[in-house]
Amino acid sequence: MESLPESRLYTFIDQDKKFALYFLEGQKLIHDLVVTQNLKPGEFEFFRSAVLGVQPMLAYLKTGELFCVYVDSQSPYFRLKIEMNAMGLMRGMIYSETLEGTPEAVTGNLRLLKILPGSKTPYESIVGLDGISMNEIINTVLSRSYQVSSKVFVSGRSDQSVMASQLPLTQKEEKSDPEAAFERYADDLNRIMEKGLTDKEALCAEMDRLGFSYLGAQPVAFQCGCSKEMMTENIRRLVQSASEDIFFPGQDAIEVVCEYCKTPYQISRRDTGEKAAH
Repeated sequence: MESLPESRLYTFIDQDKKFALYFLEGQKLIHDLVVTQNLKPGEFEFFRSAVLGVQPMLAYLKTGELFCVYVDSQSPYFRLKIEMNAMGLMRGMIYSETLEGTPEAVTGNLRLLKILPGSKTPYESIVGLDGISMNEIINTVLSRSYQVSSKVFVSGRSDQSVMASQLPLTQKEEKSDPEAAFERYADDLNRIMEKGLTDKEALCAEMDRLGFSYLGAQPVAFQCGCSKEMMTENIRRLVQSASEDIFFPGQDAIEVVCEYCKTPYQISRRDTGEKAAH
């Protein structure tokens, strides 16, 4: 099987220079993410949709910034984590025991973290979710937390998505609705996404026929930054705060598995500075 080309977030602008379209070609990204996760069919469908919906927000990150989306849903129960940086590197995971597919409505909490370079305190925002869809969640983030006039649309056929975003207006220009702008091109954009194009020239040619000029593209890839040192530090902190020994009597090491990439690490008592129990 021929390997997929790296995923990219493409930026296009319309002829009137009023809207930008951020086109995520995410087929390799989704492939690399899901091969690390033991996902049930229902979990895969939802996880895919969530990643494709969140990832175009990379367009709003500046150099050195890190953006995290955490969803703690109570109905249906699941935990979703997506983290990305301005270089286009991201990781994500989903955990659920009962998720059967993309839920029509989610009730719980959405926590956003934006870590700025040189800042010790990240920007944090918590949004209550009261029975809204995942697409509504993403667009709520854009309007409430980022306060931008943007809209994300996820393909139902290919691992691709589009974010329509209004560009800064002059004093004489009236604000437009990005959803209305998308609807104007909806059929054509859906047709393009259904093709699942991965070739840059082919994609740019399709967008050019719609009247959108290519401005640039940024690689997007799954990469987990875990390490044995990081895992050891987490266990060391747990050992210091735990009232009981986390090692069983006579046990010299425990296995810790990264929740994102599933890499196992052997952490010994000596690594944590813990003395053996007698």
